[in-house]
Amino acid sequence: MTPRKPIPSRKVRKEKQKAVRQTVALLGFAVVTLLVFVFIIIPIFINGFNSFLDSSNPFEQEDKIPPQVPIISAPVEATFSAQIAVSGFGEPESKLIFVLNGEKFDELTIAEDGTFEAELDLIEGENTIAAYSVDEAGNESEVSRTFTTIQDATDPLLDVSNIEDGMTVETRKNQNFSVEGTTDPGAKVYINGRVVFPNSEGGFRQSVLLAEGENILLIEAVDKAGNRTSVEKKVTYIP
Repeated sequence: MTPRKPIPSRKVRKEKQKAVRQTVALLGFAVVTLLVFVFIIIPIFINGFNSFLDSSNPFEQEDKIPPQVPIISAPVEATFSAQIAVSGFGEPESKLIFVLNGEKFDELTIAEDGTFEAELDLIEGENTIAAYSVDEAGNESEVSRTFTTIQDATDPLLDVSNIEDGMTVETRKNQNFSVEGTTDPGAKVYINGRVVFPNSEGGFRQSVLLAEGENILLIEAVDKAGNRTSVEKKVTYIP
């Protein structure tokens, strides 16, 4: 006869069931622990580490690069106005500080497209104009090129020496009449709109063809600042 297999006892079955339950419990605990570690502990650690780096990273680089040196469009060399318009280009959204006659004069923010424009008050005589810029980190650029503008509100001298108002000129040989006079050196002279360039001392001479009868001669002197002096003379020509 074939021997019969031994039938497990009830105690053995209970032990096996207990072992299975323990294994399942351990697996479940391991899975839960892994999920907590992955989705809770690691993110907390990473966020804390990043916060530490942001607040106390000794290797964090500071912005020490100075902004672009502003470029000033050359202003006029001289003006009769007490103010002058100054424009140019610089680093966008940085602060622009004007240096007028060696002193900080005004401050503005350069536009997003890099342009700037301002009205500066001038003193009588020579004015020096320059500028530099400062970025958000406090870095300062070098000072720009310095320009010089003269503020002069004095009208130029104009002395027409050889013409008396209402004078008469006779004969055809005198029809080509010479206008002579003196003005400030560097000024231009206009005779009836025609430009005349005086010599280095301001003296000028220009021939004018007179028409028969009364001639009106408008003589004007204009200096570099735009100041103007004019005289009008009447000359009658008789052939």
